[in-house]
This record gives sequence, structure tokens and C-alpha cells, in this order.
Amino acid sequence: MKKLFVYSIDLGIVWCFVSGNISIINFLFGAIISYLLLRPLRALYDNITDDSLEVLILKIPSLMRYFMKLAIEILKASIAVAKIIIQPTINIKPGIISVPIRAKTDLGITTLSNTITLTPGTLTVDVSDDRSILYVHCIDIDDADEIRESIREELEDYVLEAFE
Repeated sequence: MKKLFVYSIDLGIVWCFVSGNISIINFLFGAIISYLLLRPLRALYDNITDDSLEVLILKIPSLMRYFMKLAIEILKASIAVAKIIIQPTINIKPGIISVPIRAKTDLGITTLSNTITLTPGTLTVDVSDDRSILYVHCIDIDDADEIRESIREELEDYVLEAFE
């Protein structure tokens, strides 16, 4: 019940900004509507853990490191893909590799998968049934072990620190 109230307050604030009318009446309207919409759907978010404010504040530096690393990796991969495209003859070896992962939570696996997909030249295709391996399509596979290690060291460490 406490979560539902907090979500309604948050969504009431979001409603004010989305509608462009910041007033008490508009906030109350957004909060009441969100409460009425969230009430029947509460089974979907009842299993979300309640992190204390202190835990969330402590995660801010690791989240900032993650987003900085993500931006750097997107920039590096964009340059690599641009080099491939600019060449007069395209000499690439596309393929799918398996990448063992350490992430265990749904949030960690989803974030890692989306991070890989956001990086140009790579796309997460599937997750194994036991959730220990990601299958990643790469535009150019020169050394599969190097790509696996890059994903684990360059991306997964930051995801684990920020989201698990």
C-alpha cells in the first residue's frame, strides 16, 4: 500500500510536467488517476524490493560511472562502425558469440543486454535458459575471446556495480 501511494505521488509530479500545467489541482488529478490505474496492476510491482533512500544515494556514483562508460563505449563503437562503412571494400566477419555473464537479477541481465544492444556493431540476440549466457551478434568478429572479455570487463563490471 505504501508503494502504491509513493508511485501515485511520483506519477502525479510526472503528470504535471507532461501536461505542462504545474498546479495543485493538476497534481492531485494526476496522483488520483495514477492511483486508480495502478491499483489493479499492483501484482506486477509488488515483488520490487524497497531500497532505502541511503542505498539509492550510495548508488549514484556507480550509476554515473556506468553512464559515462556507456557513452564512451558508444562513441568508440560508433567510430569503429564508421571505419567499416567508409572502407571501399567491406571486409567483415559477422557472427554470433556466446558470452558468459555474472549478472543474476532480471534488472542486471536486462541492463547488460540493452547496453550491448545500444553499442553500435553489437546486438543481444538471446539469453540462455539458465540465464548464464548471452548470445551476441557482432558485426565483425576478429577475436571472439577478446570481444567476450571486452563485454565482461568494459560493460558488465559497471552494470554489476550500478544495478545489482
